[in-house]
Amino acid sequence: MAKFGKVARGAAIAAMLASAGMAQAGTVAVWGESPFGVSLAGINNFYNTYGGHTSSIVAGQLNTIDLGSVDLLWAIQPSDSYTAAELNTMAGFLAGGGRIAFMGEHGQIAPNENLRINAALSFLGSTISIQFDQVLDGGFRSASKLDGQIKTHALTDGVETYQYAAYAPLTVSGTGEILMTGEDVPGSVMMAYQNIGPGSIFLITDQNVWDGAGSLWGGFDNEVMFDNLVEGKTGAPPVGGVPEPTTWAMMIAGMALTGAMMRRRRVSVSFA
Repeated sequence: MAKFGKVARGAAIAAMLASAGMAQAGTVAVWGESPFGVSLAGINNFYNTYGGHTSSIVAGQLNTIDLGSVDLLWAIQPSDSYTAAELNTMAGFLAGGGRIAFMGEHGQIAPNENLRINAALSFLGSTISIQFDQVLDGGFRSASKLDGQIKTHALTDGVETYQYAAYAPLTVSGTGEILMTGEDVPGSVMMAYQNIGPGSIFLITDQNVWDGAGSLWGGFDNEVMFDNLVEGKTGAPPVGGVPEPTTWAMMIAGMALTGAMMRRRRVSVSFA
């Protein structure tokens, strides 16, 4: 019986160690009201066909939507101001470890959408925002890690090239993190990220990346970028202090090693 128990414990530890490094599928909700043609269906279909995720388009007041099982919420170009209840729902979602991907517009096409997103970002404690008075990098472009536009980050793992067309520059300060910069104005930020407690915020404006539901991406790594948004490890602290899966695995392995050393010690004492 003792031998069987040791084998079973070893197998369980090995399984946990293996699963700790495995990517897991997530749940995505796509929410937006823009009259300017951003395809909610395109975003939704992408997550339902890539990475094993489950996605759905949700409608109505955010505070009436069940986000309990959602990992990533896409908040697309709001046509009216977020209500206090919706903002509080976002804050609660972040506090529970959720991720929000905000997408605004570029230039002066829909400045009020960007103002509403900026107001939400400020309410949520973010120090990233949209500068809505410019359009940079018109026409389709290619950013790459080689040219320095794509920064090294957990969310850009595997993203060597990225296709986009036009954006409004972002302001990033505090703990905000730059993920990508533009071409025409070197250093101008077109994609940013920030951890807010155990949750996090991703910010872009309409870069035409969802036009054609990803069919324009070709050999670029856009799909990897958007897949990483679901569960890429960004250093955000765990909810309620619960260790990350890799931490659990290390703790379990450590306890197993300690137990083995104690058993050896008992054996050596008994033979002394």
